[in-house]
Amino acid sequence: MQLNFALNFSNDTWYPTADISGFKTATGASVDIKEKMVLTFSAPGKITEGDINVSTNPWIALTTKIESSEISTGIYDIKLTITATDGSAIGNAISQIHMGVNVSSDSAPKWETFRDTFTIAADEETQVAGELVVNCAAFPAGLENTALELVLVRGEKREVLHPEAGATTFALTAGTYSASATELRTTDGTVRAAVTLSASDITIVKGQRTTLQIAFAPAERSTTLDIAVDLPATHALYNEALRVVYLENGVEKQHYTMRAGQKQHLEQLPIHGNYSVRIDEVKLNNVHYIFDALNGALDNHFHALAFTAAQIRQSDDIQPDSAKLTINVQAEKTVAAAFDLRLINGARQYHFTNLPMQNGSHAQSVLIARGEYQIASATLIHNGVVYYIDVAPQILRVENNASQTVTVTITEGANLHVKGFPDFLSFGGCADMSPSNVDDLAEARVSSVFKYSGDDGMGDASGYLDPAKEPTPKIIEMARNVSAKTGESVLPVMVSYTCNLSLGDVENIIDDPQRHKFSFANFIQALQMAQAMKDDEHPVPAGFIVNPDYLGECQKYGFSPAYPIPVRQPLSEAMAHHGVNVAIPAGITDTLKGYIKAVNWLVRVVAPDVVLGWQINLWSVGGSQWVYSDFTYDDVFDPIDGTKKRMTIDPALAGKLSAEYALLVGIFEETSYTDGKGASAVAKGADFMAVDRYEADDFTARAYKNGYCYSPFEWDRTFDYCASLSRHLRQPVLPWQMPASRIASVSEEVGELEAHFWGTGGSYLMGHPEIGSSVKAINPDLLNIAFLDAHVSMMGRNVQELFSRHEWDFSAPKYQDFPSRGIFHVQVGGGATTGVVSAVNRNSSRWMREKLKAYRDAPVKFGK
Repeated sequence: MQLNFALNFSNDTWYPTADISGFKTATGASVDIKEKMVLTFSAPGKITEGDINVSTNPWIALTTKIESSEISTGIYDIKLTITATDGSAIGNAISQIHMGVNVSSDSAPKWETFRDTFTIAADEETQVAGELVVNCAAFPAGLENTALELVLVRGEKREVLHPEAGATTFALTAGTYSASATELRTTDGTVRAAVTLSASDITIVKGQRTTLQIAFAPAERSTTLDIAVDLPATHALYNEALRVVYLENGVEKQHYTMRAGQKQHLEQLPIHGNYSVRIDEVKLNNVHYIFDALNGALDNHFHALAFTAAQIRQSDDIQPDSAKLTINVQAEKTVAAAFDLRLINGARQYHFTNLPMQNGSHAQSVLIARGEYQIASATLIHNGVVYYIDVAPQILRVENNASQTVTVTITEGANLHVKGFPDFLSFGGCADMSPSNVDDLAEARVSSVFKYSGDDGMGDASGYLDPAKEPTPKIIEMARNVSAKTGESVLPVMVSYTCNLSLGDVENIIDDPQRHKFSFANFIQALQMAQAMKDDEHPVPAGFIVNPDYLGECQKYGFSPAYPIPVRQPLSEAMAHHGVNVAIPAGITDTLKGYIKAVNWLVRVVAPDVVLGWQINLWSVGGSQWVYSDFTYDDVFDPIDGTKKRMTIDPALAGKLSAEYALLVGIFEETSYTDGKGASAVAKGADFMAVDRYEADDFTARAYKNGYCYSPFEWDRTFDYCASLSRHLRQPVLPWQMPASRIASVSEEVGELEAHFWGTGGSYLMGHPEIGSSVKAINPDLLNIAFLDAHVSMMGRNVQELFSRHEWDFSAPKYQDFPSRGIFHVQVGGGATTGVVSAVNRNSSRWMREKLKAYRDAPVKFGK
């Protein structure tokens, strides 16, 4: 039954309260609750169980359950369910409910303005619905049997309705929704019509009717083509990249690179004229392949076209004065796998397969025709280990029948199997401890959850941290709650500052023994808490990423491994405070290298089962301008000779220099020591390197006004840097705190930029086919964002110019080759940057959750 009640508010800026009493039935009778009392209402912030006090007479032990969803910035819909702890009837024992709300900001509306949202029921759900009457025009000719999709969004809540022509009535929960409708179209895309709504926002009032009008633009007709390459696995061209060309009335309009098994879908083609789809001729291993064109009429129909072996004519193509080729292989070690090598000269190619990954010389039976060939070979992954295949010369010139030789060098790189993480490319998200985090992270099926350690998130360098303020156990519990929902392993990862150089004042902070003592101690406390939560189901209880900005600042300053830092005394005092009775090894000295080895050693001694990574920044070479185009800096530190010099930085060199510096200062070095039982032991260095781009969504002011607004070109260079870093480290890399926001299309409403967190990181990582490769598909409100004069030379005047400098394409995800770049895991989001939790950003986080959820159905594996 629905209940009447008395409601009184007590105003406070940050913690207003509400008192609810006088519960009666609609007839004024006393309530008799058999099973539960349900309250629904809205609030200007979050409510936890500790904010609720229920008074009963006589006393009854009660259980409260809170469900919440954010419906706009800082405003939440709350559902509170009260039951007797022992399952007995409550009757009329509840005399008062006292609640407080943790207000989201000082500009949030007063709680009493939500008075009308309060509804209470006994033994049933609250009745909070109103009606939406949709008056829909007749569907245009050719679209009579299509389904219209009307989407209503209220914060995290999304309703999808399917109105029909005429009047249709829907019951909806009261509240204000943003309304949009997808284009009305046939399944094959040959007929479509734009949909017009009478309002973009509709308000549903409890017990009342609201009306929405839907009209249609005139139907537009077009032709659709589905192009497939359908070759058997035994065909010589099965693994070849084929150039497919689409022509209208003899004029080339589009081209694609396709392989056997792939399809290309073309819509909105004309309804008059002729089409022709062709594949460029291929000359492979002295066989000439010619494809018959697939031709037809553009006629407002759907056409399924397939290139099969029947469309291919082939003939021998052995040329005079061809040369023999010998491939010499020089491998660091023998690997039970094989690699490929390809020679390319326009349409003429040679593809050599099943070359063994071991020292040896291999004469090829196929002769090489005269010409100049680019030699290509891809990075290979075997048993989770990256192997680099380098060829010399990179260009082979065949001028006569003189025998030719190329040398292949095989170098071992990173092992992508990092303990605690899955055996496939995986993703993780940032948590902010909101009640909705667990559901959001579970929906996204993340493989890790990360959060800053400590109370202030910056090392707590001013004193010993109260254990109650250390979030490590809570994050571990959250990760396990997410895992319980998904049935999949989820690793909790703490981001810990043992020395916070993000604050500036680098030389003073790094030289302060008191700060080191407290931060070491608080790090030990977090490690002990993590290790204590190891069990049979969680052999790796947690991960730690240490010291954001530390390596970047040290490299930028040019600190040598011998740079003096107080280490041994503050470390000893911190260990004594937490009862760690192990002698500090001699290899840990009062130097920069000694400090880094101390952090690594502490992890292995205090929490041997956690996984450890250090962090480095794109700007560690002196700045990040090189991400936009090669940039010359006057004082780049060269780790090889220990001097600063003028260098022109590109992604490959930036990654190489960062790797050389990390190796120089001992990030991955082992440390010998004597354990607490007197036995000799070795503490290994870090397990991986984390890479930070910059924690801000591209189209927010704190990003683009600081020189961080990326098009796909800049993202490509960012991950080129990661690839170079991993190669020169020979260690796995984890891009960390990556913005997962997406681009708004022309059909979406952008709204206030700072509130909606638009960006490019999510669109780049996961693919955004609605944007594709068209600048015109991007919302003009984003394209018109003006950059500061100081950044115009590298970024352009605005987003339009940034996206117009290079070819790009969001049609497909970019993560496919991440393992070959040494990347094993990506963590998205930040404290104020879009990830997967709705508490930070509802719009893009929902989009990212859906993308990541779908990804887990077919993740990228780490090779054979």
